[in-house]
Amino acid sequence: MARPKAPDYEQHRARILELAVQAFARNGFPNASMASLARDCGTSKAALYHYFPSKDALLFEALDAYTRRLLAQVRGARAASAQAGGEIAAIVRTLMAEYRSSRAYHVAMLNDVRFLEAAQRTLIRRQERDVVEEIAAAIERAYPRAVNRDNRVVVTMALLGMINFTFAWLRSDGAVGHAQFADMVIALWSKGLGGADGPFLEGIHSEQAIRLQG
Repeated sequence: MARPKAPDYEQHRARILELAVQAFARNGFPNASMASLARDCGTSKAALYHYFPSKDALLFEALDAYTRRLLAQVRGARAASAQAGGEIAAIVRTLMAEYRSSRAYHVAMLNDVRFLEAAQRTLIRRQERDVVEEIAAAIERAYPRAVNRDNRVVVTMALLGMINFTFAWLRSDGAVGHAQFADMVIALWSKGLGGADGPFLEGIHSEQAIRLQG
């Protein structure tokens, strides 16, 4: 008979995942071991194995949970805003609020996804693409004169390029915080595409946009 889980089992797992991602971002996945991760997570190696069978499992579960959370947040932001233009503002504000505390996940997504098994890597990348697709659909709906099925992915990547790398330079205690920056991006974006007739996007096709995603 299996031993019953402690009432705080899931909370402990979530806390370990959070601390492990910070360790991966700080030291690099190849340099991590279960022993070093146990120290970083403030637990014993035996206790860490109680929750996760390997450092690979830690990385996958952390990034799987993160990409699923982003997808749920973007979908929730779209659903909460009935107005087409309002969807973009809601998405940007939602993501910037998330990015206040997700620097380690960004670093791990950039550097460590390649260490996952092929099937796991494919799943994470698919969930990333689903996030992009949700945002692309919102942009096309908001700006039908300028954005269409051929160019919407590259336009979406342009928007994400404005916010996704803020983890590297935007500080919560700086002159401009995450919420203020979100409003700046929304203003720049809405005024730019709102006045566009579309010629500047001609010739950009979905295949090129996919290549730009890497």
